[in-house]
Amino acid sequence: MRFWVPVIFEPPEQHLELARIAEACGYEGLALADHVAVPAEFASVHPSGDTPFTDASSFPDPFVTMSAMAAVTTTLRFMSYVYVLPMRDPFTVAKQVGTAAVLSGGRMVLGVGAGWLTEEIEILGTDPRTRGRRMDEMIDILQDFWDDGYAEHHGQFFDFPRVGMFPVPDEQVPIWVGGKTDAAFRRAVRAGGWLGMNYGLDEIEQLLARLAELRAEAGDERTDFETFVIANAAPEPGLYKTLEEWGVTSTMVMPWYPGDPAFSSLDAKRAALERTAEQLGL
Repeated sequence: MRFWVPVIFEPPEQHLELARIAEACGYEGLALADHVAVPAEFASVHPSGDTPFTDASSFPDPFVTMSAMAAVTTTLRFMSYVYVLPMRDPFTVAKQVGTAAVLSGGRMVLGVGAGWLTEEIEILGTDPRTRGRRMDEMIDILQDFWDDGYAEHHGQFFDFPRVGMFPVPDEQVPIWVGGKTDAAFRRAVRAGGWLGMNYGLDEIEQLLARLAELRAEAGDERTDFETFVIANAAPEPGLYKTLEEWGVTSTMVMPWYPGDPAFSSLDAKRAALERTAEQLGL
């Protein structure tokens, strides 16, 4: 089991040292959230049912931040959790993420989702009603660019001749797709990884069974398929053993709850990261 830690709503000036500490503790990587322009008022509801932030919440650009953290570490990985892919264009994403992957030595993971804050998607100039289909085309384009530096596409949303984009990552940047509908699962199977959220154990078992069915239908027998999910259960060795037996490869641990003022200082975060790592046996 690989353990990731979220870095959300924390002061940007702490990010580099948090990366150093997390690497020293043995965590797999850090996960950063993504929003660009949060409306002062919105009616959309987060999949959790909560409203986890406001228009004043801090969301540093994830891949700019990851690149800076990669420069002060050597093994730690970095993931967007999650990057709202369909409110961007594929060229900017391919260039930014591909460059970050090159500079980090292949330590980037592009975790993507269709997005739930439809008002933000509209502000950035795309139709939220078509975001799933846009994602499908965008994933194909990204992987095409990261294959050999060239891409050509003729689809419903993007139509362009053969073009080059360099530098090219040594390997494909992993794309893990969030969501739990059949459409999201099929998208995850095509991309190579599923990025789950927080669910009860019973629901996780059901979701993994459905994911396995769709992988079988697609003839997907990859042994490196990534399955990331977070269990709403007490974090203890038996839980992670069960998840591993079900085929889960990665999960998230929370040494502190994002934004908790009790952990505002770097020293408090350091102690929490070290304590959790010891409990996990890292």
